Amino acid sequence: MKVRVRYFAFVKDVTGVPEEWVQTDCADVNCLIEQLTQKYGKRFRELIVNGKGGVRVVILVDGSTESKHLKDGSEVAIFPPPAGGEIVEDELDLIRIIQEFLSRRTNEVGSFVLYTGIVKGEVEGHEVYELKYEAYKEYTLRRFSEIKEYLKKKYPGLVDIEIYHGISSFRPGQIVLAVLALSKGRKDGIEAVKEAVELVKHTSGIWKLEVRDDGEYWVVAGDTRVKRE
Repeated sequence: MKVRVRYFAFVKDVTGVPEEWVQTDCADVNCLIEQLTQKYGKRFRELIVNGKGGVRVVILVDGSTESKHLKDGSEVAIFPPPAGGEIVEDELDLIRIIQEFLSRRTNEVGSFVLYTGIVKGEVEGHEVYELKYEAYKEYTLRRFSEIKEYLKKKYPGLVDIEIYHGISSFRPGQIVLAVLALSKGRKDGIEAVKEAVELVKHTSGIWKLEVRDDGEYWVVAGDTRVKRE
């Protein structure tokens, strides 16, 4: 049978390819990892077992961390925990996003809250030239939906919430993330947006490669930086 294997962030640096179809007789993912180790060698094995820079990798089988069973056509994704709706293949058009979101307000809405994430020009005392984002899109869109539903249940005053994230190459000063909320009162809107930002940052399938004056760093597991080899 054949399974689709997808690699992200510094895992992709080891394999040299973002994805591939693998012919295998393996019935579970542990067996498949052994097969891939034969192809990619010791570095790959060490990455799976020990991670890199203190960051462990995650393996999803058909979108689940619980399932280990493989079937013909299964998708296996191997990636570090992400750094932190809608995925936009460009810089966010903030005015359009705000206008479209506000058009969804109802008579019960008394508060509008907006958070924007902007590319920093300096990190850890080093100049940042560029951030290059990549995403496991199917997983990320599902997580955005789950995050929104979770927040609507948690905050009774929250009427609507939306998440937008740019996936491309961005320069310092550009907007890459927008989280918007409509609520009956300001408290639930503010708290929902704060929590949404943290969930996007730590649990969605988005990574960034930070290009700066001392090299390139994968930003994973929230704000952990792993230097690219």
